[in-house]
Amino acid sequence: MDKIACSVNSFYERYPYPSLPIRNEHDLAGKLHANVMSKILSTAGLKPASLSGKDILDAGCGTGEKSCYFAYHGAKVTSLDMSCSSISKAKKLAQKFDLIVEFNRCDIIDFKTEIKFDHIFSLGVLHHTNDPYGRFRVLADLCKPGGTITIGLYNRYGRFLHRAKRMWIKLNAGEDIDRRMSFVENSIYGGKFRNIHEQAYAADKYANPYESYHSVIEVIDWFNKNEISYIGSFPHTDIGIFRSFLTQLKWFKSRNGFFILSGRKN
Repeated sequence: MDKIACSVNSFYERYPYPSLPIRNEHDLAGKLHANVMSKILSTAGLKPASLSGKDILDAGCGTGEKSCYFAYHGAKVTSLDMSCSSISKAKKLAQKFDLIVEFNRCDIIDFKTEIKFDHIFSLGVLHHTNDPYGRFRVLADLCKPGGTITIGLYNRYGRFLHRAKRMWIKLNAGEDIDRRMSFVENSIYGGKFRNIHEQAYAADKYANPYESYHSVIEVIDWFNKNEISYIGSFPHTDIGIFRSFLTQLKWFKSRNGFFILSGRKN
């Protein structure tokens, strides 16, 4: 495990993410769909009913909410994560709803399988690694011809102001995670996190030890190099206009700090 992977994994052992409050089936199939999954699926032209019977890879599953959502809708789900704490919570969530998910504790770069997947999802994961493109290539190789791959990354332009806030936190609290979290809790959250999810969200946003930043065109180039055709994005955009640098700067104004792109394997 490289230095970045060690530090990031140690971080998520302490702050499993996203630790969403999934209490019942409505939270899993209703609220999660409305708040998160509908946006993700739409980029790949998918709907919940189209997941049934499909082989799905959730690469960087965290605490397992997306994996359980896929399994709830009848998919055969394989999930990866490096954090024992996250996988432990993910397994408990799957057991709560009597769902079958194959959880694997490993880095994407080390994952080996004979399966080729219909749909691959890796959201908020690659930008916390030392080689995002290298891991994307691994995922692309695991995708069936005609299958889809969906990735979510921090945007180089839209995350600019947030990067400045992270620098402000670092100047006040240094590199130590405990000090940073204490500073964030007091200066941003009024002295107390309301619940575990809010704490996990704040930790991931403000105290994560490593993150990189990417552009839409960069990811489109990743797609092209791996015989993947762009099919959709969130926020929605006509991908042709992103060839203009000035157009990409609009992401700075709109503060779209996270973007999702989907493509189809040729």
